[in-house]
Amino acid sequence: KHASVERHVEFYADKLSVTPGYLTKVLKEVSGLTTREIIEESVIMEARDLLLNTNLTIAEIAYQLHFSDQSFFGKFFKNKMKKSPKNFRADIHK
Repeated sequence: KHASVERHVEFYADKLSVTPGYLTKVLKEVSGLTTREIIEESVIMEARDLLLNTNLTIAEIAYQLHFSDQSFFGKFFKNKMKKSPKNFRADIHK
């Protein structure tokens, strides 16, 4: 629900009234992923959905997902998806 805006483990730990370390420990045991990895996966899912199902520009998507700029969003996306947002969108719409 909050991943497009809040990317700090402390935010989610506070919402759940637990420590960041405890939250990460429990999530790692249950899912095999750290809290940060789960947050990043949520952001990637939202980015993919926006790239696939809207006509928003990449800059608009970056803004909507609260990245500091389009370049940072592009690097984040490419690191996770192994292709740029532009190439991801183009490959899907072939």
